[in-house]
Amino acid sequence: MKVTILPARESREVDAGDVGQLLKVLKLHQDAYLVIRSDEILTRDVRLRSTDEVEVWPVISGGSA
Repeated sequence: MKVTILPARESREVDAGDVGQLLKVLKLHQDAYLVIRSDEILTRDVRLRSTDEVEVWPVISGGSA
């Protein structure tokens, strides 16, 4: 599948069966990134297809000063 890693917009072709496996292959911490397909945030157990195009976004949190 085509994976775009943001914010750098790095594109890669990755073979993974589900979101959890995708993050492991990319060596990204599962609690620190969101995987998005067609404007839908995916959970770790969602199956992925070779034809999918997904984006991986870092989770950003903050507070007021």
